[in-house]
Order: sequence, then structure tokens, then C-alpha cells
Amino acid sequence: MDFELKNIPIVQKRNLVKSGASIVLTLPKKWLEENKLGAGDEIILVANGDIQVLKSTNENIERLNEKISNIRTEFNNHTSRSDDQQNGRVSSSPSKLEE
Repeated sequence: MDFELKNIPIVQKRNLVKSGASIVLTLPKKWLEENKLGAGDEIILVANGDIQVLKSTNENIERLNEKISNIRTEFNNHTSRSDDQQNGRVSSSPSKLEE
């Protein structure tokens, strides 16, 4: 069976550490080694209820930008409809006006 260590999740409790006026989250050494990261390297932190830590790569940045763009489009489409359209009282067809 072929598999990569990256496919096996690292699950650990981590403590938040006070450092001056900041709070610091340490990352598991094994994860840092697997992702070839060290002090001073850039990461991406995605916080939306849960927190996801990603290696800062062009691929990850592009994928996140696309995901954010899709969410904004969906949000704008939803909020641009009137209350009547959302409640099904008015046709939402843009090509036909109701009389």
C-alpha cells in the first residue's frame, strides 16, 4: 500500500502561550518538518469557526482566493434578491417581467 505521511493527520492539543502583548500558537515539529517550514517562514491561517493552517504556496493562495470569490458571489446573489423574491412571491426570472 502506497501512502504519504501527510495523509495521516497529526492530532495534538496545543497551548496558547503569552509572549509580550501577543498570544502565540506553536505548531507540531513533525508538521513543520513535513512541510519544510521553520522560524520566519510564512503560513496561511484560515479562521472560520475552526482554524486551518496551510503552507503559504501560490497554489494554496489561488485556491483560497477562488473559494472566497465564490462565497462572495453566492452571498451577493442571495442578498441582491428582494424579500418578495426570497419568499417566492415574485418571479426571479430576469428575462421576463410579470404584469
